[in-house]
Amino acid sequence: MIVVVFNLWQLILKGGPLMWPILLLSVAALGVAAEKIVYLSKAQKLLKAHQTHLMRSLQQDSIKHTVSLCESYDSSFSRIFKAALLKFGNSAEVIKAGMEEIFVYEVRRFQERMNILAFAINASVLMGLLGTVVGLTVVFHSAQIRSNLLNPLSIGDMAQGIWQALFTTVAGLMVCVLSFSAYSFCMSRINDITADLQMAMAKTVHILVQLAELNDAV
Repeated sequence: MIVVVFNLWQLILKGGPLMWPILLLSVAALGVAAEKIVYLSKAQKLLKAHQTHLMRSLQQDSIKHTVSLCESYDSSFSRIFKAALLKFGNSAEVIKAGMEEIFVYEVRRFQERMNILAFAINASVLMGLLGTVVGLTVVFHSAQIRSNLLNPLSIGDMAQGIWQALFTTVAGLMVCVLSFSAYSFCMSRINDITADLQMAMAKTVHILVQLAELNDAV
């Protein structure tokens, strides 16, 4: 294991100066991906659990008690549900508008730092290509100078310089693939959570309107 890490480190050192920004991009992308995956998984679990608890509380307890329960929870649905409860007694449109204000804010929270992954997808490929072009330029420039001095580069030296230059493209593509995979997975989770929230909001509006009608009838 130590030998593999050492050899990889030697390749990074031989890849040229643009390997460092590619390496930094990979670290940033992995950090954001890990944080978002954990955050979104937790948010999805809390959404289902809190939706069940709060709906049950609304049907069994008072509005005031359910609002207090919302404040004790820390999830997207609890904040949206609280906004709906505070509009209880108004029309369905008013309740829906109050929920949508918080919904927009929550969706933005889900999408935080996703732009870093999007940047890593594009920048890693471009940096890899730039590193290859710069490396090849150096190799052929050295070959020209050595030829003028009647001491041409050997095929082995040129091959070494070329594969070192191409290594930056390989590294850039690897970072791009990993970043794109993480971005696609996280966006899929965000879309699922957003859809679940929208269905829960529609259900909440329906229940609150029914409760208001029952209270008026009594």
